[in-house]
Amino acid sequence: MSNRLVVVSNRVPAPGEGISPGGLVSALLPSLEASGTSVWFGWSGDTTAGPCQDRPPRRVRARGVEYALVDLSEAEVRGYYEEYGNRVLWPLMHGLTAHVADEAVAAYVSYRQVNARFARALLPLLRPDDLVWVHDYHLIPLGEELRALGWSGRTGYFHHTPVPPAEVWSSLPQGALLADAFSAYDLIGVQTERDRNNLGDILLDADVAARVAAYPISIDPERFREFTAAAAADTPPLGLPDASMLFFGVERLDYTKGIPDRLEAYEHALATSPEMRDGTRFVQWAAPSRTGVPEYQDERDAVEAAAQRVNVRFPEHPLTIDFDPHPPEVVAPALEQADVCVVSSVTDGMNLVAKEFAAVHSAENPGVLVMSDMCGAAEELTDALIFPARDIRAMSAAMRWAYYMPEHERRGRAARLRAVVDGHTSWDWLREFVTDLREVMPRTRAPEPRLVHPRPTRHERGTPPPIEVGRP
Repeated sequence: MSNRLVVVSNRVPAPGEGISPGGLVSALLPSLEASGTSVWFGWSGDTTAGPCQDRPPRRVRARGVEYALVDLSEAEVRGYYEEYGNRVLWPLMHGLTAHVADEAVAAYVSYRQVNARFARALLPLLRPDDLVWVHDYHLIPLGEELRALGWSGRTGYFHHTPVPPAEVWSSLPQGALLADAFSAYDLIGVQTERDRNNLGDILLDADVAARVAAYPISIDPERFREFTAAAAADTPPLGLPDASMLFFGVERLDYTKGIPDRLEAYEHALATSPEMRDGTRFVQWAAPSRTGVPEYQDERDAVEAAAQRVNVRFPEHPLTIDFDPHPPEVVAPALEQADVCVVSSVTDGMNLVAKEFAAVHSAENPGVLVMSDMCGAAEELTDALIFPARDIRAMSAAMRWAYYMPEHERRGRAARLRAVVDGHTSWDWLREFVTDLREVMPRTRAPEPRLVHPRPTRHERGTPPPIEVGRP
């Protein structure tokens, strides 16, 4: 890549500590490390008790990537991240308006202020020919804030979550402001054609809508398979093998993942196919996340209640729940050990766990993927057993189909799923987006960009350092 790529995301991975299972980091980091010239800018994960002053980001270089890290204050984490990000935008993007916390909508002010502060911290790091790539809903206004400060370089945006229908988006009081913020980007990427159509309906500017394209995110399958090879001599992460068919679910604990539905569907399968009671066991890993958000504690309670109900009903106690976080070097061999992976998301941008499962199975070691049709991955992984989201009986039927499936069909499906994942990797995803960003016709800019974010007081923002566009 001739232009330097500057990635901007809400959170930046800890420099040098490797990838995590699923999500942005596992898709992006291997390719950035391979390029050797990229910059990754964002929140360090650290907080300060008092207001954060505008100061240059901390810069750390590790494995070929330069990390530029900024801290947030406790008030910013609460307003920008926990309230507006997690309690408003996250459920809204997934179309789950019942989970939108009305009292958190006012935190839009903090959301815009943090985006403005990120822009002020980022601009001095940029060179005129950089390609700036902004990631996800936390930072929708960042391009607009950079333009307001005078940045005129190529700037793209990628939306990792689903895009809800226009009527859901418009239910947010600031929906029109957020839609307008997309006009700052030269290229806008989404996960699926469904997302592209939805965002096209939301954007009122035809030129901006024409700049939206689907770029399905992926993984580095070879790198992920290396974890299984390294763990070959270890104790199997899902317990010692037995005659049971092993069903497995793994993701962070989130109400978008449909875990209680999944456990209810497994209960229904056991009730309607008695031979599965002795012939299967189900292991669910659900690492807690966003523990400061009340809705996530409610979700844990629902998962625990569903698991208890299954194990009380069936004396075989076929279900195990594990709420501990597991690193990718443990997740990979667990996925390889599983006979069936169940992905039951109510709605999901992509779901990289589905692709990770496909990557570690083959005709020689087949596995069956059971997946909701509202996962972005369902558009590509068509050899999965795909069921309508939230349809308990259809999910149960898919689980039973996986149990009874003939060996030759299991082998054929696994081989085709693996071929899809191997045929379009995270490096392909990155290269396609960056190539298009480099080549797309830049957006025409207004001569005087306007500031639309709520301006912080001088006390809140401190005294900013001089800004030099093009400074390395």
